[in-house]
Amino acid sequence: MGTWHKSSCVCCGQNCGLELQVEDNRIVKVKPDKDNPRSEGYVCRKGPKVAHYQHNADRLKHPLKRVGAGFEEVSWDQALDEIASKLRGIVDQYGPKALAYMGGGGLSCHL
Repeated sequence: MGTWHKSSCVCCGQNCGLELQVEDNRIVKVKPDKDNPRSEGYVCRKGPKVAHYQHNADRLKHPLKRVGAGFEEVSWDQALDEIASKLRGIVDQYGPKALAYMGGGGLSCHL
C-alpha cells in the first residue's frame, strides 16, 4: 500500500483539495480531500485524472527551443534568460505598456 498525501489539483485556478496515494514515486490513486476548506470534498472530473497528466509518456519535462524546423532541449536557466532578454527588448523598444499578462486558465497558470 502506498502513502496518502494531501495536495491540490493544478488543472485550474480553483485548486480543489486532493488526496493522492503514492507508491514508488507514482500517483496510483486520487480522491477528493473532504477536509480541504476551499473545496470541501468537491472535485471536478479533471482532479481524479492528475496521474494521467503527471505520468503521461508525452509530457514535456524540459524546456524546448525552436531551432530551424525542429526543437532542442535547453536548460531552465537558458530558457528563462532568453525569454527575459526578449521581454526586456520589447519594453526597451516600445515601453512598459507594450506587455500584458493574459492567462489564469489551467495547469498552474494562476493569476
